[in-house]
Amino acid sequence: ASLLIIFAIAGPTWERLPSPVFRNDAALVIALDLSKSMDATDIKPSRLSRARFKIADILRQRKEGQTALLVYAGDAFTVTPLTEDTETIVSQLTALTTAIMPVQGSNTTLALEKSIELLKQAGLQTGEILLITDEVNYDQTLEAVESLGAYHLSIMGVGTTEGAPIKVARGGFLKDSQGN
Repeated sequence: ASLLIIFAIAGPTWERLPSPVFRNDAALVIALDLSKSMDATDIKPSRLSRARFKIADILRQRKEGQTALLVYAGDAFTVTPLTEDTETIVSQLTALTTAIMPVQGSNTTLALEKSIELLKQAGLQTGEILLITDEVNYDQTLEAVESLGAYHLSIMGVGTTEGAPIKVARGGFLKDSQGN
């Protein structure tokens, strides 16, 4: 009798837990260019600021699936691996500046290879890669694009064809090897 009383007080319940019929496993890797040219102000406030705003918009609209963020210039780095927590990615956006990159350049090939690596590490056979940049060297990246296989690449261009000078911290503007 005491066992039945304890059992009744515990109040066990039996109910079926809902199981989702469909789960969206769509994966998106966002590769953001952090080369110095992203500091150009041909679009206001800058190319990089606009790119960060666009990423935040994409993440707010993305309701399901995993998302990763990587940044690149001369080298590529994972900011967040594939996760369903888009708020973590949004919180990291303000810290992304061109100054945090140890090696300057625009190594799109390495960014694509790192994106594919993130998708493969998660065991995903398909996925989306969104490249946000102001310039892609077609000849250098052609081989990496051809190796994408079942992964789909989208490129979001940021900037204008006219461009703009890039201010540097110590004053003046960034110049190339010919002084332009």
